[in-house]
Amino acid sequence: MDFAGITEHILFPWLFSIPVGIYFLVLLGVLVGLLRLREPTQSFTPRISVVIAARNEADRIQACLNSLEQLDYPEDRYEIILVDDHSTDATPRLIQQYCTRHPNWKFIPLNQKSSELRGKKHALLTGIAAARGEIIFTTDADCVVPPGWLRHMSRYFENDVTMVLGYSPLIERPGVWHKLLAFDNLFSAIVAAAPTQLGHPISSVGRNLAYRKDAYNDVGSFLALKKFRSGDDVHLTERFRFMKVGKIVFCAHPQTFVATLPPATLKEIFHAQLRKHSKIFKQTPSAIAFSLGVFLSYCWLTLFPLFAPQYLTLWLYTMGAKFLMEFVDLTVAARIFRQTQLVKYFPLMQIIYPFYIFLFSFLGAFDIYRWKE
Repeated sequence: MDFAGITEHILFPWLFSIPVGIYFLVLLGVLVGLLRLREPTQSFTPRISVVIAARNEADRIQACLNSLEQLDYPEDRYEIILVDDHSTDATPRLIQQYCTRHPNWKFIPLNQKSSELRGKKHALLTGIAAARGEIIFTTDADCVVPPGWLRHMSRYFENDVTMVLGYSPLIERPGVWHKLLAFDNLFSAIVAAAPTQLGHPISSVGRNLAYRKDAYNDVGSFLALKKFRSGDDVHLTERFRFMKVGKIVFCAHPQTFVATLPPATLKEIFHAQLRKHSKIFKQTPSAIAFSLGVFLSYCWLTLFPLFAPQYLTLWLYTMGAKFLMEFVDLTVAARIFRQTQLVKYFPLMQIIYPFYIFLFSFLGAFDIYRWKE
């Protein structure tokens, strides 16, 4: 029996077509999900509590506090809760200065560390427990929120919606590393938005996240996430999804984009990316299987001619189609998220980005990152 002939004419075509089909279906799904992003027409002004945890943010928090003062939501319908997580710098003093000027702002200093909750979970848990609003909004102390943040994002809370995911662009900085970070951030937005609009949310960012307080309590609050060192936003979103407490949607309204400062040094970039990618292997088995399947399909598609050079022509046509579909997805996303300046870097990122993802996903699995002091 000619096993070589069987391998060449039967096995290799199937080994090529199945991963190609999987990857192309994912690209098509991404496009469909992005095109499903819609702005609601209802007008809704629920009571809102904005909860922010801060730790040693004296150099960065003032821009955040200034932006919170510019919110155009009715003042009697929202409150700002700022929780100081054992800062050793001037953060508490700065927060108190702003709180004295606004009756709907509240300062909560943490008096003792939690033996159970790691990261910022204890601070968020404390702030949300004190919240009087029916909707909780969260962001970070180094972020800048737009004036229409609460007004536009709250409109997505239709009766069956319990969580709304938002987008958080990086404030532009010069340099190759920062272009790569901006591209990675756009890719993260695609991963959050498209699956969510298809009914399968797998990612979110705590820098721009909102949810009903009742649903948050129903899923066990942050106490249910105490085994996780990081990834509070992603794991909370997973609990909302799998405990079926309501619908999760993505808000892509440009007046809700919460800007954030990127890491300033290579060391900060390294540890921030390790923290981010450490979440991948701590998600649900189905989410891990999906991510791994897409990654392996991508690798096999890219490396296929090394194992079957006789199909080089077919491979070249396939790679051309892949490039075109990825370009379409990226262009649509860049327009939605107002990041069209990144499209010109797409050919370069085709070479760099897969290695970048592999490196940080691999290292992130070992939990070797450091929290900022």
